[in-house]
Amino acid sequence: MSPEENAQELSYKFDIYYNSITSNQAPGLSEYEKSVFLTKAQDEILKNYFNPKGNKYQEGFDGSEKRQIDFSVITNTFKDTLFSNPIFDPRVKGAKAASLPPDVMLIINERAKVRRSGKDVYLTVVPISFDEYDRLMSKPYKRPLKNQAWRLLTHNSSLNQCDLIMGPEDTLVEYDVRYIRQPKPIIVGDTDELTINGYTYGNSSSSETQGCELDPILHEEILQRAVELAKAAWITTGQENLQALMQVGQRSE
Repeated sequence: MSPEENAQELSYKFDIYYNSITSNQAPGLSEYEKSVFLTKAQDEILKNYFNPKGNKYQEGFDGSEKRQIDFSVITNTFKDTLFSNPIFDPRVKGAKAASLPPDVMLIINERAKVRRSGKDVYLTVVPISFDEYDRLMSKPYKRPLKNQAWRLLTHNSSLNQCDLIMGPEDTLVEYDVRYIRQPKPIIVGDTDELTINGYTYGNSSSSETQGCELDPILHEEILQRAVELAKAAWITTGQENLQALMQVGQRSE
């Protein structure tokens, strides 16, 4: 199915579900409004999948084969071989700043290749928090285990970067990351040149249409959540509004 066909189908289904749940009493929504609700629903569902407590199946990203399929389309790899001095703590010998992909949403796994005693050695990269870093650095042995490296997330200007901390004799050669990227917004029609996460669809040559790029197995869940959000936005009075706001916080995925 082409992006145009995908977008058209999502738009039609949204109208059907929305009119059904509101008994045809709510005003119609523009293509831009539908795209906003669908994109918000997509983002909510993905973020809740990262935390098993945030969805009804109590499954995280890698909790089942279905979850792996859900994310397969937006799973990418990234390799960095150019490194600079550490950003966070320049006092640590053997630390280097490595780049992360600009569209990273969740890091699945990572490894570092270092040169040690003339040989290439692969290290398991262990992400740590800044509190944990301070605790570890207060111990007599201020280094990761022999086959490990520590990773601290940092930020430098417009670049996504991290600090990698290895043994004092290790020279960083390569940093490999497998990650989930930020999906494109769901744009189902003409947005009148209004932007959604940097994307538009209309008459200009820079515009583009984009349905849901995730696996079709997720489309129904995204539609259901988007309609719930749209209904909550439509209801504006009294106790009914309070109940809608409470219900919209309950995850459908």
